[in-house]
Amino acid sequence: MHPRRLSSQLVAALLSAGMLALPPVAKADLIGTQQIVRQAGGHGTPDIAHDRSVVEQFLARADVRHRMEQMGVSDGLTQQRVAALSDAEVASLASRIQSMPAAGTLGFQETVVILLVAILVVVAI
Repeated sequence: MHPRRLSSQLVAALLSAGMLALPPVAKADLIGTQQIVRQAGGHGTPDIAHDRSVVEQFLARADVRHRMEQMGVSDGLTQQRVAALSDAEVASLASRIQSMPAAGTLGFQETVVILLVAILVVVAI
């Protein structure tokens, strides 16, 4: 019985060594956005140009320019800072601008507050 135990241990040791000697089958790495753009051959450029135009159009609005001047940021400084933004920053800013609600739309919280005030006015009358 002792030789059988020795042979099973030998087989287990050989299988373990064989499994450790095999190279890994798959490898996954994180890929950055810049690497994808480079691999695409610059096909992302029109999107960046569109994003930059969205940001520039937003900053060209009179109300935005007025608010920036109130905060002490001149128009020239704003243009310099927008020009210095990276493509990823411009894309993020453009998506935030495009996801902003249009003027005059009410969110859920504002609607609830208005309804509560209306109910209190009706109850008080």
